[in-house]
Amino acid sequence: MVLAGCGKGKDQVKAEGDELIVSVRTAAAEKGVLADTTVVSGKLEALASSDVVPGGQGGKVYSVNVQVGDRVSKGQTLVTLEHAALAAAVRQAEQGVAQAEAALEVSRITYEQAKANYERGKQLYESGAIPQAGPTGYETAYEIPYKQAKIDYEQAKPAMLAAARATLAGAREQYNNAFIKSPISGVVTAVNVDPGELASPASPTPVVSVVNLDKVVVKATVTENLINKIKQGQQVPVLVSAVSAKPFTGTITNIALAADPVSKAYPIKVQIDNPGYLLKPGMFAEVQLSGEQKETLLVPREAVVKSNGKDIVWVVKDGKAGSRPVTVGISDGKKIEIKKGLKEGEQVVVSGQDTLQENAKVEIKN
Repeated sequence: MVLAGCGKGKDQVKAEGDELIVSVRTAAAEKGVLADTTVVSGKLEALASSDVVPGGQGGKVYSVNVQVGDRVSKGQTLVTLEHAALAAAVRQAEQGVAQAEAALEVSRITYEQAKANYERGKQLYESGAIPQAGPTGYETAYEIPYKQAKIDYEQAKPAMLAAARATLAGAREQYNNAFIKSPISGVVTAVNVDPGELASPASPTPVVSVVNLDKVVVKATVTENLINKIKQGQQVPVLVSAVSAKPFTGTITNIALAADPVSKAYPIKVQIDNPGYLLKPGMFAEVQLSGEQKETLLVPREAVVKSNGKDIVWVVKDGKAGSRPVTVGISDGKKIEIKKGLKEGEQVVVSGQDTLQENAKVEIKN
């Protein structure tokens, strides 16, 4: 006879005469090594984010070059401001630099000529061929023109050229500020301007927001008992239940050297690769940090069930099952420590507990 009621499959419960036989799977309680795992929680944050604002004084928006959701590269132009007048100012400043450079070149030639004349005049004066003073004398005709040409070449004209170059640099900076570029690579999450509107660096709202989601970061804190048991660069499982029941692999990238003065805990950062952008900022994450490993009595995690608020396992002996209260310890998600209530080698039920009663006859199908 087969009992198929109450949603039980025909391979789970059978009858032999007046006695029910329950099919179960079992596993032996055995010694094993398990790491003392501590779970710390936090929320996911983007590895890098930027609220982009215009440089300089801003200006009127000429064009918006991106939309929300676009992937952008570092240095890519996001918004263009009106820049015709700025381009004209750059051209004018470039002409000023060219004129200053030409004037400096003329000054160099004049200086070299004056220096050569000065050397000749000095020889004439020392030989007594010309007087020291007078319209054709050494000082008037040779020394004074030389000194003036030297000042003009070494000071006046270089100063004019430096001023012209500074004007050009300022004009180019204002022109470049008209092209608002992304400081990071990432994804556009907000665009807050339209063509024709004014974009100002003083505005509380950025023109564009960019977030780098290639990697995300969990910020969490650990206690003083654990801080020296973890290392920078250590890989740890990170569970984001909103995305997957399987943990992601994270890397500890930062460990604070001092505790937070308020919480008295030590901040850490765990970085996770996010190639498919499944992980979103704001999601809840649990970081599993393993401490010291120890040998202890272990059973599969599914062997431990709740009964009246207490942890129990079903133990199979002589073909019959009986419940037994246990004291559990740490778990790695697959195995769980049994501190009290079981002995090594005893068989515990890992599947089929929902149909068991005390002293029920069982058929083991492992």
